[in-house]
Amino acid sequence: MPIINCPDCQKEMSDSAPACPNCGKPNGNVSAQSNQHKQQERSVGILLGIGIFLIPLIFSWFTLRKGHSTLSKVVAFGWLALTFLVVVASDGTNEGKSRSTAASSPASAPKEEIMVVNIRSILSDYENNEVGADNKYKGNLVEVSGIVSSIKKDLMDSLYVTLGTGASFQIPEIQAFFDDSMNDQLGELRKGQRLTVVCRISGLMMNVLAEDCVIK
Repeated sequence: MPIINCPDCQKEMSDSAPACPNCGKPNGNVSAQSNQHKQQERSVGILLGIGIFLIPLIFSWFTLRKGHSTLSKVVAFGWLALTFLVVVASDGTNEGKSRSTAASSPASAPKEEIMVVNIRSILSDYENNEVGADNKYKGNLVEVSGIVSSIKKDLMDSLYVTLGTGASFQIPEIQAFFDDSMNDQLGELRKGQRLTVVCRISGLMMNVLAEDCVIK
């Protein structure tokens, strides 16, 4: 135990004594050591703890201030690292699910049903009751076979073929519109030949209009 001299009475005293036993002067060394000890044992406050828990990226760095224990720093930055890993893992999982969903969607999408109808039936339905025929056919994909009566372009240069039963001066007929990519195939058609098409029925306008047609 080191012995020091009291700065007031110069009597010998222990450096760990709280005060001089001769004159009663407080021991400055003990006070300084006590304050330093208290400073070194600074605890993590409630607000700082909440901040570290909720926003570790910001508040973990506060534990680097003088006075916080090594344990406090390890806990704070350990929580920061764990939070970072959880966020990265979550993003990777979500991205994987998105890719999986995108990849599986086309395969899992239900295939639209195609109505196979007799051309006499659909033309008769529209001739007798347009409203009822629209309720039955409009917006649906229909497969229908008929006799080619014309291969033409309308005022907008859209390609179309009219199909009927083969009867002369028949109204209505199926007016089937095709994409420009079908130009060569339509150029090989001849009046009077039988043609099967799949189209989406869009209603009646003198003829039964059919769009997005393809030759089957």
